[in-house]
Amino acid sequence: MELDQKTLGALKRAVTAIDKTPCAMPADVLGPLIEIAQPGVRVRLDVAASGVVGVPVVSVEKTAAADILAPLTARQTQVALLVIDGLSNRQIASQLGISIATVKDHVHAILVRLNLLSRVALIAASRI
Repeated sequence: MELDQKTLGALKRAVTAIDKTPCAMPADVLGPLIEIAQPGVRVRLDVAASGVVGVPVVSVEKTAAADILAPLTARQTQVALLVIDGLSNRQIASQLGISIATVKDHVHAILVRLNLLSRVALIAASRI
């Protein structure tokens, strides 16, 4: 994935902030990454790599899920991406700070909107 100047700038600010963070990472350190966070873009940080290469390793990749998830709302997209990552309803609820029942409602709405029969079908469709 080719990165534009805005994305590169956000990554540079985030890595610089992470590199200066001693141990526990405050949430505001990751703030610059919010600028590039969007459905269908996966940002991975390997802070442990700084011990080997001197700085945290950051990768940005566009996922195939971007196109298939286009008809979803922002919240449905969040839930769908977590389903695609293999998280359970309980894990999704915990990560998003919502109830399991709400997650189930979102998953059902996602499957209906995308005309899919199951979570497995969603995962498979995102990989095409």
